Amino acid sequence: MKNNFDTKQNNNLKSKAIILISKAIAKIILKFRMPRVEFIRALDEQLVLEAQKTDPKASIVAIAIRTGIDRRYVSKYINGQMPHTKPNKLSIIMSDVIWTSKKFYNGNIIPKKGPFRTFQSICQERASGTLTYKSILKELIALGNLKDLGNKIEVINSLYSISKDEEQYGNITALQINRTVNTIVHNFDQTESYHKHIQRTIYSTQVNPKRIPELHQELIKITNNFREEIDVKITSYEEEVKVGTYPQYGISFFEFKLEE
Repeated sequence: MKNNFDTKQNNNLKSKAIILISKAIAKIILKFRMPRVEFIRALDEQLVLEAQKTDPKASIVAIAIRTGIDRRYVSKYINGQMPHTKPNKLSIIMSDVIWTSKKFYNGNIIPKKGPFRTFQSICQERASGTLTYKSILKELIALGNLKDLGNKIEVINSLYSISKDEEQYGNITALQINRTVNTIVHNFDQTESYHKHIQRTIYSTQVNPKRIPELHQELIKITNNFREEIDVKITSYEEEVKVGTYPQYGISFFEFKLEE
């Protein structure tokens, strides 16, 4: 009876962990407009490569069983052959809108609605059954690509992409998450505490939210001083070699507030 209870409890903990990780990934994908299909492909690829790295002698079938990925794709990932992924639909629609406006209307404006050579017809062809032309238009307007002129659509920006600042911050975020995960995985594998990387979290559930802005300013002062001390200490261990000679080594700290 106890074993059944323990198994159910462990399964519940795993489910909660999966949901929490998925929630974090969903936020990143939406915030920085990362293509979901591309993310899934990259996740499968990294699952395969990490499984092979953990056990270099593992067969294709063994890796397929451990990762849950079809062995045909496992082989392609290991050999560096990327399976085909569909391009982003919004990107395709923008390309069609630009081509249509220049080819048939000699400019950057096309009719909004209609069965032929219109924004609506392009959306129905490229995203039939998944998105309405109104929702696609709303998104492309929000991205700064199109402008609604009433009965017509004007191309404002022909490049469908996130801004440079968003892209850079997205890369920084991904790097920070990777560093955090590396520390967690490393510490999990260590039995002696002195071999573990620094991993500390200090928090409270007794701070009135109204006072958090005040506490925030105090923490900024403390962490700024702390950062300077660490910078001096790390620099004192540096050798007279070119930047990038050795792998990155350092420490990160960040402020957080969990959702209710």
